[in-house]
Amino acid sequence: MGERSGEDGLLAQAEIAPLTGLAESLGIDRNEWIDIATQPLPETLRLTMNHYDMEWTRQQLLDMGAKKITWSVGNEAYQLPFARGQAPRDGTRELLALLHDTGRVTRQEAASMLPILVLNPQHDELLLDLCAAPGSKATHAAERMAPSGVVVANEPISGRVNMLASNRGRLSLHNVIITQHDGRHVGRIPKPGFDAIVADVPCTGSATSRKNKDVWWSWSPKGGRTMFQLQVDIASRGAQLLQPGGLMVYSTCSIDPVENEAVIAELVRKCPWMEVVEIDESNVEGLVWHQGLTSWMPLDENGKVPEQSQDVPFFDERYMPPQEQELLAALPRTRRLYPQDNNTGGFYVALLRHREVATPEGVAKTFIDKLAKRREESGWESRLLDKPRTNRHTVHAAEENEAAIVMEQCQLTDAGFSWWKRGKRMAVAPKLVHDRIWAQETPNKRGDRWPGGTFHPLQVLHVGLPAFVSKNGNWRARQESIPLLYSQLSENIALIDHDVLMRLLSDEALEPDVVFGQQEPPQGAFLLRCMHRTGSLIINAWCGTRITLMLDKAERRLLSIRLGLEEEV
Repeated sequence: MGERSGEDGLLAQAEIAPLTGLAESLGIDRNEWIDIATQPLPETLRLTMNHYDMEWTRQQLLDMGAKKITWSVGNEAYQLPFARGQAPRDGTRELLALLHDTGRVTRQEAASMLPILVLNPQHDELLLDLCAAPGSKATHAAERMAPSGVVVANEPISGRVNMLASNRGRLSLHNVIITQHDGRHVGRIPKPGFDAIVADVPCTGSATSRKNKDVWWSWSPKGGRTMFQLQVDIASRGAQLLQPGGLMVYSTCSIDPVENEAVIAELVRKCPWMEVVEIDESNVEGLVWHQGLTSWMPLDENGKVPEQSQDVPFFDERYMPPQEQELLAALPRTRRLYPQDNNTGGFYVALLRHREVATPEGVAKTFIDKLAKRREESGWESRLLDKPRTNRHTVHAAEENEAAIVMEQCQLTDAGFSWWKRGKRMAVAPKLVHDRIWAQETPNKRGDRWPGGTFHPLQVLHVGLPAFVSKNGNWRARQESIPLLYSQLSENIALIDHDVLMRLLSDEALEPDVVFGQQEPPQGAFLLRCMHRTGSLIINAWCGTRITLMLDKAERRLLSIRLGLEEEV
């Protein structure tokens, strides 16, 4: 590993790496490739669009020297004047980490923002992210679709599901449902299916050398050939779940055409109701990128073009440019991004649509029952199945009276949520979750129907944002829910001045009359409001014999910096 960590060792490896052979075979200048692809990425991030601290946070970024990424249309993204993970230790590094950890920003490589920019999901849509963890694209979509659109973020691996849940909570997003399926076998939702699909599939990462230097040593051409079938299968499942007229974005962080153009060609062969469509360049105005390829050569394990394709391990004609003229004409509609184009990582993206004329039934292909007519002729009738069994981890729709109690105790006005209960937590989500998924029947493969009042067969682990928690029958708003609830909170929240907040942040436990005067203080959790020159603040507190703050370490530290206590805390 010592040789790998040195710059000279990296450059020497880049000279002989099969990865450089791949770049050369695509027409990329060898020296230009090595020069840029061995350099670290700049630090880039998204500004959280719906956070009440957005103005203050933007100013902190500008003070760090951040420059707006102008081609990130529809949301604010910034490039900082230092390499990824190399923020100065003059307070910038800590502040940047706190801004991310408390949900004010999301650190994300600029190239990986492309799938959502290209797809451009809309409010009121239902979007499926087939391979969502750790969640940068799912949360990007959810921010743009808020408050009414919903993202179903799917991830097969349990540990990575937790990362998804953590990022959803960090950003106070209530419009995310988290499911656990193999991406090739994601469960159905009710008809007509999903409005939009994100298929950012597992890949070899051949375009990630600027952030993952091990790729120089580990990548080989057979990697893409090994991934090909998995990528086709995941994208095909997305195509089956997409309703007519819906859009699907396919993407990888690879520059290998076997994982990109070859997959798109095979996907359209396998799913002929799908078509590759032109990408609206106005969604990424100013971005420099390239059309998808229509010709490429197979590579041997040294990254060289062999004399005969049969000399390539695991060779298959599907890995080569398609012979069909229609497919060849479609591939230039896809796009390739190289590291030297915009000082980013590399990426590949394609936009596809379910042709409405291909499915006059008006529903996703997964609902087209080829045996339905034969069954009707035989006298078969569709059955309404029993609801599947539940357990203590099952998410249930809350009763109206339960939601009313939470709203009263937490001084919340009606925000038009749907309410979901699991254990001692109450979550909120857009009404679309209830109306389009929970309340509708879902046909199974045999033509029978799962009843409404369940998410089955979708394996749902988390619904919306767990915004409230109960203790002894008393509900309180969790700190991570405050950005979501900010505009819906009652004006009757206790108001404190700057000096009182400074005392609380200094770990001073105050007598209740300092805050409430002669009024009867609440017992247990409550909210405080402070009008400060940097903006209005809403803070969780606790009232027992004395008043203390209920903030996690990161939120407390950031607030202390913001209010000028950083040298004392």
